[in-house]
Amino acid sequence: MPSHLRRLLTCLPAVCAAAAVFAGFASASAPAPVTEARAQQIGTDAYVYGVPLLEFVRQQRTQTSVTVPNDLSDAPTNQLGNQRQLATAAHQVIVAPNNDTLYTMAHLDLSKGPLVLHVPAVAHHHYYVFEFIDPYTNDFHYVGTRTTGDGAGNYAIVGPKFHGRLPADVHRIVSHYEQVWIVGRTLVYGPSGLAAAHRIQNGYKLVPLKAFERVGLNYRAPRPKRIITTHTAAQLPTGLAFFDALGRALAQNPPPARDHAILKELATVGIGSGLHPSTEHLPAATVAGLEAAVADGPSKVYALRVGIVLPSEAKHNGWYVAPSDIGNFGTDYNLRAVVAVYGIAANIPAEAMYPVGSFDSTGALLNGADRYVIHIPAGDFPPVNYYWSFTAYDQKLYLVANAIHRYAISQFTPGVKRNPDGSLDIYLQATPPAGHVSNWLPVPSSGEFEIILRMYGPKRSVLDDAYAYPPITKVG
Repeated sequence: MPSHLRRLLTCLPAVCAAAAVFAGFASASAPAPVTEARAQQIGTDAYVYGVPLLEFVRQQRTQTSVTVPNDLSDAPTNQLGNQRQLATAAHQVIVAPNNDTLYTMAHLDLSKGPLVLHVPAVAHHHYYVFEFIDPYTNDFHYVGTRTTGDGAGNYAIVGPKFHGRLPADVHRIVSHYEQVWIVGRTLVYGPSGLAAAHRIQNGYKLVPLKAFERVGLNYRAPRPKRIITTHTAAQLPTGLAFFDALGRALAQNPPPARDHAILKELATVGIGSGLHPSTEHLPAATVAGLEAAVADGPSKVYALRVGIVLPSEAKHNGWYVAPSDIGNFGTDYNLRAVVAVYGIAANIPAEAMYPVGSFDSTGALLNGADRYVIHIPAGDFPPVNYYWSFTAYDQKLYLVANAIHRYAISQFTPGVKRNPDGSLDIYLQATPPAGHVSNWLPVPSSGEFEIILRMYGPKRSVLDDAYAYPPITKVG
């Protein structure tokens, strides 16, 4: 392991503890006094287990805090919001936003009945996708180019209590939860492709089933008395309030049976469905341990991320390639927490993959003070069915502000020049590269940064982990 990585791990004590985050599962049934240290361990388990659910709730509260849909994909509950411009450095609604697609989002509450999603017929095999996410951030269904094709369709999302009939031309999508997050993406083929993407977005409709049966796609949501178009950003709670919020979220969204073991452990310190540790009169040592766990929670998730990333980057030329269970996490609570914090709403690999470049070809972390190049040989471009792009992010995983307003380079980026042999060089640096501005992807002027390679519709060589990712090479 490179010396700088040993130093990184040394300066992160949480990394050493990360392997033990869930070590208590096997012995959870053994009687033991709940010391402060034990309460902190269980509280850490609870934080890692619960942060995806609370991130789901946070996104829901933020994006539905408007009273009418805006142009940033925010919308009231049970309505669609369409992002109308590609994300920029000012777009800080979710981490690691892409600069390739326009988002269309909706947060559903199915307790009053199903909703019908209508998608229009799409010309020229123009790529789009709707990802259906449950409160535990698992992807449970897809509508779009890969799964349902280019034709128009109506899809009823039905909750666990609905057992009625649907119109003959409406396909049923069953959700085990009343709360659903729909994340749609419509590909924009370069800056000139916005108009085509807008036409497709204009065809998306979300209609309550009862209204759909009465008036079909002519339904219009009631106009509110108060117009609010700017969302209010919700925050994760801190201290014992984090576990109180988790108790409420677990009660509203009953966890799957496979989570029984961890929930049994969490209950020993007053954490669980409908429980509120702040009012449970817990022993002082337990309270202290739980408060310490929440305070250290973000660093624990970061430590888990480091532990997951390092083995992959050594294998993939400095790129982190996510495990195959991303999007369908099962009991992989560590990965689920990392994705929720650092890339919530990630697709399953069959839909899209997002390798993250954090290291150069020597194993050193990427830093804006240095200059790099990604060289892609003519025959080794990312193998995809739809689209690939390289996007730069700062330390907070937001797009990098820059004078030329370029946030990504793809096969559709205008002006990018290939070498005489057909290969491509992408220059990563904070200042314009002499003679290569056409192929410049700006990065921060200092500090660590990351590159995400997006592959929409990855081909079999990518899914089978046979593709050789291009190294990021330091120059000058």
